[in-house]
Amino acid sequence: MSQSVEPAAGDSTEPWQRVHPASPFVHGWLAIIGLVYIYWQNTDELSWAERFSGDRLIWTVAGAGITLLVVLIFYFLSWYFTRYKLTSTHVYVNSGMLFRSQKQARIDKVQGIDIAQPLVARLLGLAELRFDVADSSESVLRLSFLRKADAHALRQVILQRARGGRPAHAPEAEQAAADAPAPADPQPATQASPLMAKVPIGRLIASLFLQLPVIIGLLACLSMLVLWISGVEGIIAGLVPSVLAFGSWFYKQLNQGWNFTASASDTGMRISYGLADTRQHSIPSGRVQAISVTAPFFWRMLGWYKVEVNVLGTKSDDADNLQVLPVGDFESVARIMGILLPDLGVENQREVLATAVSTGSEHGFIGSPERAKPLSPGAWKHQGFLATGTTVISRYGWLARQASFVPHNRVQGMSWIQGPWERGRRLAGVRLHSAGGSITGYVHQIDADTAAEFIRAQTRRLV
Repeated sequence: MSQSVEPAAGDSTEPWQRVHPASPFVHGWLAIIGLVYIYWQNTDELSWAERFSGDRLIWTVAGAGITLLVVLIFYFLSWYFTRYKLTSTHVYVNSGMLFRSQKQARIDKVQGIDIAQPLVARLLGLAELRFDVADSSESVLRLSFLRKADAHALRQVILQRARGGRPAHAPEAEQAAADAPAPADPQPATQASPLMAKVPIGRLIASLFLQLPVIIGLLACLSMLVLWISGVEGIIAGLVPSVLAFGSWFYKQLNQGWNFTASASDTGMRISYGLADTRQHSIPSGRVQAISVTAPFFWRMLGWYKVEVNVLGTKSDDADNLQVLPVGDFESVARIMGILLPDLGVENQREVLATAVSTGSEHGFIGSPERAKPLSPGAWKHQGFLATGTTVISRYGWLARQASFVPHNRVQGMSWIQGPWERGRRLAGVRLHSAGGSITGYVHQIDADTAAEFIRAQTRRLV
C-alpha cells in the first residue's frame, strides 16, 4: 500500500494540498506539557512569589518566549512539509523535514476509510482519515488532520472513486465541497444509514460492573484499601499499581462502548464510538474472517451479548479483535449477524443463531457426550458444533459462554486437540484458525470419531 516513490507523471496536474495548520499541535501538545513539567520540577523549591517576581520573572518570560518560538518554528516546518494529493488513481501523503516520507494508496484498493478524532483534535473540530487498503493489513496510510467537514467530504469523494463512480469533474466537486461553509455540527453521509445497534450509557456501565474481572478487581482493591487504612505497612505499594491497572482497563472498556452505534453501509457495516477520543470504523462484510458472540455469566441473566470479529485490513488501536457490539440483546446480535454473515448456510437462520448462543441440540447441533461431564461438569451440556453448507458454528465455555462462526472459505488451518484425559474417554477437540485476529472456532470435547470425521469433511471443503 505504501511505497517510497514519486507520483506518476500523469498525476502531476493535480494540486498538492496541506493539512490543517493546527495539525502539528494535535500531534505535539504533549511536548509543551512536558516542557512546562520540566520547568516546574527544576523550580520546585521556589514559591509562587519567587517564580514570578524580580529578575527571575524576566528570565522566565524570556526563556518561555524563546522556547515557544522554537516550538512554533518546528510546528510550522512540520506543517509546511506535510502535503497530500488526490488523483484519479492514488492518494499521496508526503511528510517529514529531515527524513522524508512519501506514501501512497491506490484508490481502487481502498476498502474503507476510518475517521478518528483524538481528544485535542475533537476540541479543535479536526479529524484524521485512516485508509483500509486491500493489499495491506499492517501498514495504514493516515492523513491528519483536516477540518471535520472536509474530512467527511474527502472521504466521500475517495470512496465514490473507489467504487468506480468518479464524476466527470471530481477535482472541482472536491474543491467545492471543501470551500462550502461547514454546518455547525457536520455529520457523515453514513448518518442516514439504517441503525443496527445503539448502546445506551446505562446498559454499558451496568455491563462493565457485571463482569467477573471487574468484580474481582474491585474486591481486591477494596481489600488492600481496608488493610492500608488498618495500618498494614507496605500494602500501598501494591494498591497504587493495582488501582492504576484496573482504572486503565476500565477506561479502555468504557471508551470502546461509549456512544456506540452500528449502522449498515453499502459495503457492510460502520461503527462509531468514543468518550474522549472518537473512532469510526468501516467493516466490509467480505473481509470478515470469523465472528465471536460472548455472554459472560451475569449477562446471561439479562440476555446480553458481546460481538467481536476478525477482519482483514481493519485494525483497532485498542485490541486484536474488532468489537462490533460491546453489549446488546439478541435482536441487535441478529441484525449485526445479518450484515456481517448474511448466509449461515441454513434456511431457519434466526432459530439456528438462537441455539448457537444458548444451549441445545436442536437444528442439528452435535454436543459433547455424557462421558465429557467429569472433565467439564459445568459446560459439557453447552458445548457443541454445527457444520452448515457455508459456516462452522461452535460453542464452548462455562462461566463466559462463547459461540464462534467461521465460514468454510475463511479457515486457514485446523488443530487436533486431545490430551491424556480426553484420550482415555475417547474425546477430542478441533480448533479452526482464521486470519485478521485471535478468534478461533473451537469444537470442544466431542466424540473422537466424530472429530476425526469432521476434520476429513472440512479438509474436503478446503480443497
